[in-house]
Amino acid sequence: MRIEDEINQKEFKDDYRRLMANLLFTNNWLNQQLIPFFRDLGLTLQQHNVLAIVRGQNPEPACFGDIQNRMVDRNSNVTRLIDKLIEKGYVTRDICQANRRMIEVRITDSGLKKLQEVDTRFPELLAHFHKLSKEEAVMASNLLDKLRG
Repeated sequence: MRIEDEINQKEFKDDYRRLMANLLFTNNWLNQQLIPFFRDLGLTLQQHNVLAIVRGQNPEPACFGDIQNRMVDRNSNVTRLIDKLIEKGYVTRDICQANRRMIEVRITDSGLKKLQEVDTRFPELLAHFHKLSKEEAVMASNLLDKLRG
């Protein structure tokens, strides 16, 4: 559906304002898909992002700074997120033996199982994106990269 129809706007002053409104509206739409998906799995989107980053480092540990730099939402409080994941038994936090100022985060077997559960259900979330062809998905992603560049 066109953004004009979604928000009952007759027209935009220019195409760039239309693009900005469309991106903001689509971001909110996407969050409305993501939040309940991860909530049903007992996670937040940010907690999933941390788990995926730490799993990507496995078996090596990830440090707080690396996690923060790789987060999709860079405004997230990594310390708080890791504390929640420790409470759930999905990660551990230890002081680095080589550099006592660094904190190492490792994923647990329980965290790996949780991500496997997410991975199993992920196709139902991605079904929303199959309205686009593979070529359209690549083009949209490349255009977003260019916009941020």
